Amino acid sequence: MKLEREVIVDLLPAYFSGEASAATRMLVEDFFRENPDFEKSARSAAGPLESLKAAPSRLGAGLDPEKEKLALERARMVTETRSSFFWLAVISTLMLFLFRIQNGKVIWIVWSGSASGGGSRGPLFIAMAVFFWLFYLYARSRTTPLPAHTKFLWMATFYSFLAGIFKIENHRIVWILFQGDPSAGIFIVAFAAALWGIYFIQRWQFKRTNK
Repeated sequence: MKLEREVIVDLLPAYFSGEASAATRMLVEDFFRENPDFEKSARSAAGPLESLKAAPSRLGAGLDPEKEKLALERARMVTETRSSFFWLAVISTLMLFLFRIQNGKVIWIVWSGSASGGGSRGPLFIAMAVFFWLFYLYARSRTTPLPAHTKFLWMATFYSFLAGIFKIENHRIVWILFQGDPSAGIFIVAFAAALWGIYFIQRWQFKRTNK
């Protein structure tokens, strides 16, 4: 995943002054390779690398080790969050197309099922795929890591929505997770309630520490 420009800009002073760690240099140079126009602008603004090493004051003092560590950690958290939800979204989408061959016929696994067995689980996988794609797009639009309480808010909302998925069958509303064996639905409701509880606790702690 590509690092956001703002994160790289934070690391440029240490990079151009020659004080950056090997991990920082690797991050900046990887970004330069993927964004040659940005590299050209950055080097043009900073001046020749040799002169910067001799006179780092032209960019200001390089990042101290603690600030560099924080910037790297921020970059890592941003990219890991995006990457995690991207692959969860891809896997959830691919699950919709899983099939097997039975008696010469193609059976779509998540779309097959009898009423007694709980019916098709396809809508659940659609909901999962949509959720993870939305979360990925939201995380991709951010240049800072998601607060913990925001992640729990998204997860709590998703599982609450999952518990409420229904279909119309014989002019009746059928709650998919409670069709047949209701144990799965009960578990999802309990899990959603726990996530809401954690969200409110995390939100309270976040507001308390950021006053």
